[in-house]
Amino acid sequence: MNESTRMILVLTLIAMISGASLSLVYGLTEGIIRDNLARELHASIFQVLPGAVDVTVIEASGSLFVEDDESSLKNIDDSDDEPLLLYKGLDADGESVGFAYVAEETGYGGIIKVMVGVDDETEQIIGVIILEHAETPGIGNKIEDESFRNQFIGKTVTDPIALGKDIQGITGATVSSRGVIHAVQKDLEKAIQAYKEAN
Repeated sequence: MNESTRMILVLTLIAMISGASLSLVYGLTEGIIRDNLARELHASIFQVLPGAVDVTVIEASGSLFVEDDESSLKNIDDSDDEPLLLYKGLDADGESVGFAYVAEETGYGGIIKVMVGVDDETEQIIGVIILEHAETPGIGNKIEDESFRNQFIGKTVTDPIALGKDIQGITGATVSSRGVIHAVQKDLEKAIQAYKEAN
């Protein structure tokens, strides 16, 4: 066996072992990662819906809204659109304190995912949490700051929520600021309408 054939065989063996190792690690950690993301999402719901002690999920797809209480599974229509999940917050007496939804928009570094809490009576935003982003550390990641997020509280569908007027952007992170604003605005009206139709 010549030297180049031996090197090819060794490199092939190393690549196969590396691939198998990565696949094994992914298989072992996939469930853990999914569970951690679910826990973070669950915790975020309670942050944007003050007073909530329990949550039910409402799945909105097209004109069909299905409330999922996890005790019964119902079919929804086959639509190309992704269903809009609404998280209805309940207080200790089982009364609604509002609902939350997740929206996303492109920022400077990639997709920004936000959780928005809405009061179901006044239709005002009562909380915003940044779930996920890849914005620049030290500048764009200031979208996570409470002082920035709290500017959305009290806004409604009829408010323009304009950068520089209603919302003070983050200095040096205009694209990141605009991404959060668009994410909050994008599905607000749709979510309110879906919630009304589901209740």
